[in-house]
Amino acid sequence: MREPVPTGETMDLGNLHLYWQLIDQEFQAVDGLLSLEGRHVLSARAFDQSQVAGPRTYIGVTRYLGVARDNHQALLALLKHHGATLWAPWSLLRPTFETAFYAAWILDPDDGRERRARGLRCEVNDYYQQRNHRAAFKAFPEAAKLIVEREQWDATHGSLKTYREEAAALGRRWNEIQQKVNVVQELPKLTFVKSQRESAPLFEAMWRLLSGYEHGLGWALMNGSKRKVEAEIPGGSFVNFTINDEAFVNAAKATYFLLLSACRLLRRRHLEPIR
Repeated sequence: MREPVPTGETMDLGNLHLYWQLIDQEFQAVDGLLSLEGRHVLSARAFDQSQVAGPRTYIGVTRYLGVARDNHQALLALLKHHGATLWAPWSLLRPTFETAFYAAWILDPDDGRERRARGLRCEVNDYYQQRNHRAAFKAFPEAAKLIVEREQWDATHGSLKTYREEAAALGRRWNEIQQKVNVVQELPKLTFVKSQRESAPLFEAMWRLLSGYEHGLGWALMNGSKRKVEAEIPGGSFVNFTINDEAFVNAAKATYFLLLSACRLLRRRHLEPIR
């Protein structure tokens, strides 16, 4: 196997450009949302943000959508200036898919308390990931004591104490708030996924394909590439791999459907009257 000449303009992207146009329109609409600060608007978002864990919920959603937007724009630049190589385009789709999912997952429930509990859950998961990062430095004696002291302070005075108090105020058990969010398990439960009977297994398949690419797995390459044997050699052959246009477009459409849904949910919660 050898690396192919990058392709880009020669790809058949079908109507994917229409999805890109919709994404641009949605982000412009999100950018155009009026600030709720100082306004007497009783929308779902305004009410959420006035309650326990509300501000962090929408800060998290905004961050997730920002990550998705950044990777989407990087993908467009990659295809235009570098071409569609075997791995990089898929690796830019994966974080877009994941962060769009998290934003949609937080905003999906009609119940504001559940939205805020999900926002808190994502924040707590974020905290534990940071703590795992810091824990790696415990191998260095000069850092270990400081790290332990920081963890103790968080538990009694800092972030962890605040998170526990917010969980209690929301009526949620701490072990529930600590749980990691399983993308594959939660995807089929999203309202806009449940409404389309066959979409859940397709989303799962796309998620697994993108994850396979992200980790450099051979089966993902085989599923997402076209192969052409150029020469037979003893014990094998020279094979030219190029990106499979149809497979890539299908994965991109699933990703952008999630992203569009997340953006529309944010606009809806921002504008809809409180229930």
